[in-house]
Amino acid sequence: MHIYKKLILAACCSLFATMAGAQNEDAVNTFTPYTFYGIGDLASPGFSYHRGMGGIGIGMRSNRTINYLNPAALSAQDTLSFMFDFGAEMQNYYLSTSAQSSANNSFNMHHLSMSFPVGGKVVMALSVLPYSSVGYDIYQKETRPEVLVASGDAIYSHHGEGGLNQVMMGLGYSFGRFAVGGQAQYIFGSIDRYANVSFANATGMSTVNSGKLIKASNFAFALGAQYTQPLGKYNLTAGAVYQFQNNMPVEKLDFIYSVGGMGTDTLRYDRNTSARLLVPASLGLGVTLSEGAKWLAGIDYTYRNWTHADFDVPASRSFKAMPEHIIRAGFEYTPNRYDIRYFLKRWSYRGGLFFENTYLQFDDTRIKNFGLTLGVGIPIGNMNNAVNIAAELGQRGTTRNNLIRERYWKVSVSVSLYDIWFIKQRFE
Repeated sequence: MHIYKKLILAACCSLFATMAGAQNEDAVNTFTPYTFYGIGDLASPGFSYHRGMGGIGIGMRSNRTINYLNPAALSAQDTLSFMFDFGAEMQNYYLSTSAQSSANNSFNMHHLSMSFPVGGKVVMALSVLPYSSVGYDIYQKETRPEVLVASGDAIYSHHGEGGLNQVMMGLGYSFGRFAVGGQAQYIFGSIDRYANVSFANATGMSTVNSGKLIKASNFAFALGAQYTQPLGKYNLTAGAVYQFQNNMPVEKLDFIYSVGGMGTDTLRYDRNTSARLLVPASLGLGVTLSEGAKWLAGIDYTYRNWTHADFDVPASRSFKAMPEHIIRAGFEYTPNRYDIRYFLKRWSYRGGLFFENTYLQFDDTRIKNFGLTLGVGIPIGNMNNAVNIAAELGQRGTTRNNLIRERYWKVSVSVSLYDIWFIKQRFE
């Protein structure tokens, strides 16, 4: 291996370790009141390559990108190659109720991933990426006349931030048309939620501050499989992924204190080091049909049952956790990947759709999330190096029944680098 490749690998490992540590810092990575519950917003699946196609990947095999959505797909990588992928994401949310609206945005590093052969037909991938995000600020004024008479103007505020991140290691192996893979994740992070009541005009009333802070960490595991059937000049690939249930140990702090003219009075301070946070098992199925490097189309389905998860929901709202169903579909088209005259013909053009019947239900109103995606892959240098850009436009929720409608758009950009590293040289 040339010395510059060794230096690049060392730099990648250093950046990988730095990002893994940085991911543990609390941050507002999203702005949506629907992260008020559970572990927050689960990260959109895949890197920019996949997200431009609606997030599909369970039934996809490609030697041009790292596909952690199904560990069996890692085995599609050339056994002499090294791949590296890193990216960032920008999110914009427009929130509306029947009476008011607001807007928020965020920008964050999204992922860092590398993959390489470890012997024979076995390929390994190492990745650092978000698992879930929490971020919201909710303010409400008291309107009940009987409360206003007794206490004056009252303001209720809720704030949440943080989320969970993951360091992931996947292995993929293929034999003939069949491929299998396994994935281990170390999930870690913290989620902080605060709820305060303050009084604007009543000097005799104390401000009440409360919070629920959790720190969670645990290992999680997934298994995947793929089978490819040639159909003349086409290839049909079917895949499946099973993510095992994860019952994460949690350190939980629950506190309430009041602040008034007599000073600070602690009403509750409970620290629980034996709590648990349940993330249910999930099953994903996917299929793609492709014609070489010309085009690809596919569809994914994922199911996860949240009905037994403990969301620690306030009694003031009729909330019920439901089974989650997600459908994603997408395509990619490359006019001529090998064209040497027209650069735009070497670009890859992508599009997709997604629909989620989420696990959130309020007063018999199920929260749905749906949208469309567009993406492009711009080759740089050799044919497997590319800048991938994906845009997602979607809507979640409704303004009916005093609920919140989110209209959002997200843009993700990632750089995929590919090189042949593992060749034994005969001459210097």
